[in-house]
Amino acid sequence: MSKKFNISSYEIKSTQKVFKALKIFDKNNCDLAIVVNKYRKFLGIITSADIRRGFLNGLTLKSSISNIFNKSPLFIKGTINEDKISDLISSKKFSHINPGFIPLINNDGKVYDLIKKDDIYNYPKKRIVFSRVPLKILVIGGAGYIGSVLIEKLLSKKFEVILFDKFIYKDIEFFKKKYKHKNLKIINGDSQNISKIFSAINESDAVIHLAELVGDPLCEKRPSKTYAINYLASITIGNICKNLGIDKFIYVSSCSVYGANTKITNERSPINPLSIYAKLKALCEKNLIRNLGENIRPCILRLGTVYGASDRPRYDLVVNLFSGLIANKKEITINGGKQWRPFIHVKDVADAIIKVINSDKKMVNGQIMNLVSENIQIAKIGKIIKSMYPKAKIKYEHSTSDHRDYRASNKKAKKMIKFKPNYRIIDGIKEVVLQTKKEKIKKLFDKKYINILNYTKF
Repeated sequence: MSKKFNISSYEIKSTQKVFKALKIFDKNNCDLAIVVNKYRKFLGIITSADIRRGFLNGLTLKSSISNIFNKSPLFIKGTINEDKISDLISSKKFSHINPGFIPLINNDGKVYDLIKKDDIYNYPKKRIVFSRVPLKILVIGGAGYIGSVLIEKLLSKKFEVILFDKFIYKDIEFFKKKYKHKNLKIINGDSQNISKIFSAINESDAVIHLAELVGDPLCEKRPSKTYAINYLASITIGNICKNLGIDKFIYVSSCSVYGANTKITNERSPINPLSIYAKLKALCEKNLIRNLGENIRPCILRLGTVYGASDRPRYDLVVNLFSGLIANKKEITINGGKQWRPFIHVKDVADAIIKVINSDKKMVNGQIMNLVSENIQIAKIGKIIKSMYPKAKIKYEHSTSDHRDYRASNKKAKKMIKFKPNYRIIDGIKEVVLQTKKEKIKKLFDKKYINILNYTKF
């Protein structure tokens, strides 16, 4: 449904103060104002990012916006036609529009409409709902298993990306060599380093938080360190986003918060976290939603058990482990096997995150969504592998100490962000087997491939 809006409510004179711009942002629930002269003729735009940069240089609420607004934004004068669209697309500024909107200027020099860059081809048939479209994305933990896949997809979508990571498992030079991309900035930093993380967030339009210790064995072994990184650092990151006005903050959680449930769980189901890792995820969710306020509310994504190939291979994930053992012609041991788990491919995770980034903040902020492609019993994975690789050796043991048993629904994500998984477990098995063979990975339990218990950099 299209939405018309009153352009004058977004206008601010170039002589007015910073607090006036902030009032416009608040009134219209956006972070853009149109800068005009006393005759309402277009001079430029101002965003929250402009103001944040100004504050770092001594700006106050009573300062004039005259020296900080963008005086040369991309705009279109007159009626849109094919020639103007062609000129627009070829412009160097087109991929860097911030906050993602193009003002349309009439012959009198006044703004008569705003259009999202993605809708330029359909205008005026498709008007926009006024919302912020972030362009510079900070990925905290961007060199990890999920992060390295996400980084590649974000760059392919023409986003500017900041990769923030401690580079425990993969050398920073690997990413510098692989990407060599003008839209990528790499920061070697710790999520617990407040000054570094503050600086990185301040450069960004959206924040995706992936930098946590994962895996129940590691978290159980190092509970204090897990609490410091997975909870305290995450809450601090959320508060920095709040203080800097970052209104697209995605916190990646886990379906493991459901713990043990006999029914298919959804986002309204009671949670029952059984491990330290899951308990801290649940605590983090609660506090981020409660404490960040109405305007800066995170979108929380509860992931099923992730699988699939990545630049940072992981063999402490059940599908990947089984696939790696098959590639090395090793026997697979399945303990119990009746436990249900929700699963999702790492590329589907990345696609879903990008869908959240591109969604209207009114729709996704403050929401919790399960990201799941299929629910399968562990023993069934063994049967799938046997059908794909008949010579595979699979051993079943009936005792298990793993009491987690849960399934999760993805109906909410399908409805809210049009989430549609593109991969199945069979796809992940094939690609991990191929990667394992191609890269000649023999030691699946090497510190490079699992979240080990005694890694010194932890």
